[in-house]
Amino acid sequence: MNNLTITTQYLPAAIEDLARFILVGQEKLISVKAEIRAITKLELAEDVRNQKMEEAQMVSEALLDAQVKIGEITDKLPKVSGGDRKSENFKLHRGMKFDSSELTSSPCNDKIETKEQVCAKLGFNRNQIHQFETLANNKDIVEQVKAEARENEDIPTRFRVLQLVKEKNKLVKPDVDPDFKYHASRSINEAIGNASAVQVDNERLSCWFCSLKDSAEHDFQLLMIDDAIRNLQVIKAYLTKQKAR
Repeated sequence: MNNLTITTQYLPAAIEDLARFILVGQEKLISVKAEIRAITKLELAEDVRNQKMEEAQMVSEALLDAQVKIGEITDKLPKVSGGDRKSENFKLHRGMKFDSSELTSSPCNDKIETKEQVCAKLGFNRNQIHQFETLANNKDIVEQVKAEARENEDIPTRFRVLQLVKEKNKLVKPDVDPDFKYHASRSINEAIGNASAVQVDNERLSCWFCSLKDSAEHDFQLLMIDDAIRNLQVIKAYLTKQKAR
């Protein structure tokens, strides 16, 4: 695969071929982007730049589609070793054109390799494969990014897809029971309000200390104070973190 076939309809089916397609495609995209920068710098004809931009868009779209296909395949691979050649999992991998004996199994070993082992042989790390699987599970956003780039005369990227997926996940929050939400909010507000509203000075502390019955109650109050401090520290840390986002 020395040349990149830009038409995504004819992407290779085997995962090892997809991996090579991505490696070649990335180099091609770098080259086309360099040409676009040169054309812009030299202020050449706009139609020449438009032609190169369209080529970059097509290459980038093909790369996204290839990454989606890899994500679909790796998402079905076992995370731990196991299974024999006659298992349904093995048949499934074969049905996905995962047909390289070097990557699946060997005559001396009937076990299917784990996802991490396979991906390492393909030249991808765990984070890259996780991103490919995220793309595969959010094909609607992949298509949205393609359309967005076309409309804005830009190049679609995996980073943009992952960014939109992250934003979508922030909006999807589990349903919270209204009563729990009310009591949770009230208890946190009371914890903060009571601690900040109380007046603490030597006179009040002396009166409070005299009201304690014995050393056992002293110890109990110390535990309560430690719990109160710990709770307020947790609240403060959480609020600081959320505010910084």
